[in-house]
Amino acid sequence: MVTLRPAVESDAEFAFSVLRASMRPYVEATWGAWDEAWQHRRFLETFVPATHRIIEESGRQVGCLAVEEHPDHVFLARIFLLPDAQGRGIGTQLVRTVCESAHRRGLPVVLTTLKVNPARRLYERLGFTVVSETETHYRMESPSQAVPW
Repeated sequence: MVTLRPAVESDAEFAFSVLRASMRPYVEATWGAWDEAWQHRRFLETFVPATHRIIEESGRQVGCLAVEEHPDHVFLARIFLLPDAQGRGIGTQLVRTVCESAHRRGLPVVLTTLKVNPARRLYERLGFTVVSETETHYRMESPSQAVPW
């Protein structure tokens, strides 16, 4: 059973460890290296407990979800799962829940993902399309009307 609980400041180190475990290969593929000190500092600068949830499965912490509410869209800022929790439908379930909540309010969901991140396929299956890109990232959006799954 997957549950979410509000993050607190002391969850920052766990959330960073999930970022490292889940994203390091894609950061290295994109920029050639993982700078632990820089990544840690940058993560702590952007970790706002009020927007974060800790993902738990059967009482075990397995990931981190961050959602930011804006007047004209919902930003899916982070969804990181430990590698052993990936590929089992947890991410799909959580992204769908975020989209359903936003779509009920008539809002699109926006996210960014590294171009090398295979999660792009998940987002596309869930109705997201690429709306812009940089050299390293795609910006994707799920339109405000609900997508029939």
